[in-house]
Amino acid sequence: MKNKLLSYWRVCLYFIYAFVVLHFLKDITQDILRISTPLDIFGDIKEDLSSLPVAFQNIYLYGLGGFSIITEIVLIFTIPKVWKENKLSRLGKIVIFLIAYLAIFFITATLLDSK
Repeated sequence: MKNKLLSYWRVCLYFIYAFVVLHFLKDITQDILRISTPLDIFGDIKEDLSSLPVAFQNIYLYGLGGFSIITEIVLIFTIPKVWKENKLSRLGKIVIFLIAYLAIFFITATLLDSK
């Protein structure tokens, strides 16, 4: 049973890895470089933070948003290491935590979308 769960976990990691890499590239091109690429077909979330106090806007944009980019970079380098593991290690648990953070951040960003 444990090996089966680990197998499912590895398969999920392939999809998560592809998503993280594509999203990271989209963030770099759309939000930082502001250039048009084929990745634009995935859309661009524009959060409406106007109802939040300025302090929370800054925390969201620079704190949580900045941490999400750092999280994506960390996941790009750590997920391939976790693929090779035969058991859930400390690094695997960190990867799970970072994936959960990104999921919560993406859901929050989607809910704050001004569209």
